[in-house]
Amino acid sequence: EFDALPGLSQQATPERAPRKGIRYGHGCGHHLFGAASMSAAIAIAEQIRAGRLKGTVRFYGCPAEEGGSGKVFMVRAGLFKDCDAVLHWHPGSTNSAGDRSSLARMAVKFRFHGKAAHAAGAPEQGRSALDAIELTNHAAQLLREHTPDLTRIHHVITAGGDAPNVVPPFGEVYYYIRHPRADVVRGLYERLVLCARAGALATETRLEIKFEGGIYQILPNNALSTIALGNLQELADLRYNDQETRFALRLREHLPRPRSLDSIQQVISLRGETGRGSTDVGDVSWAVPTTGFSTSCWVPGTPGHSWQAVACGGTTIARKGMQLAARVLAATAWDLYSNPDQLAAARTEHRRRIGQEPYRTLMQPGQKPPLDYRLAPSSR
Repeated sequence: EFDALPGLSQQATPERAPRKGIRYGHGCGHHLFGAASMSAAIAIAEQIRAGRLKGTVRFYGCPAEEGGSGKVFMVRAGLFKDCDAVLHWHPGSTNSAGDRSSLARMAVKFRFHGKAAHAAGAPEQGRSALDAIELTNHAAQLLREHTPDLTRIHHVITAGGDAPNVVPPFGEVYYYIRHPRADVVRGLYERLVLCARAGALATETRLEIKFEGGIYQILPNNALSTIALGNLQELADLRYNDQETRFALRLREHLPRPRSLDSIQQVISLRGETGRGSTDVGDVSWAVPTTGFSTSCWVPGTPGHSWQAVACGGTTIARKGMQLAARVLAATAWDLYSNPDQLAAARTEHRRRIGQEPYRTLMQPGQKPPLDYRLAPSSR
């Protein structure tokens, strides 16, 4: 998928250098997803056509993971219901695999509608949407003290007025709420809505809630992740050439926590861990046994969603990591086609992990894909 991030425009250079006229950059490496996955799918399809494997391989193009929750709508449409297993991967600054989970997440935009007035000449006639946002944010800050461990609540103000001498008649704040359990996120969302209602009540503004969707935590599958981890350990052969080493050393100067360049030769097991990010792969994993892994496409120590990640993504460093991912995907798929018992074990584990906790989407009834979630808000 081609799902870039705003504010991260960057050239493939080891110093900060945005591309002229472009706001977005691939700070999460999504431009690498499709090429590696398609390469693996083609390799497996060739083996099926040659009669060496029996089965069907399917390649999915998945839009808008970074806020649009595209795969949730694909799950809802039943696009994975006939799959035996799903494999995915993600660029990173390490090589890693294991039955790792993630954070469930809900997203919401709070829009406040007030009344414009001259901020000095007639302030009593105005009702500030920005004041409502500030009260909402303050209440959310206090809420953090009374939330379960591993809760994440973060926001950005996307509209707050245009001139200091005009009481802002419209404002918008965009929130994410995360936790390792979807049921906890549901409750946290309702409490966050109370913060927004309080902001509107205190400022005599009108609150409009634009729910942007929700995604589940990844349901781990050790039967599958063990196979992927083994293949990653066997195939990991990343090395930097002289030019890549020079690039990496210069980029390291801009990293808050750089790591040894030799770490690209290591493979990390993430078994039993919970990552601090969120992905709509989570919803897929509750529909069908799923596993994924990461390969080193960025200079070690590079954080995701950074200009440094964008810079690496345009180099041969990222290309090598992408090619490694293609080989690991193909090898893991080969193992699953070749050994039906492994798929049976994955399905058994999947049923056991779901147990008495059936999947219940975090989307609202009738929710449509938020195709405009990156657009500037309107005061309509």
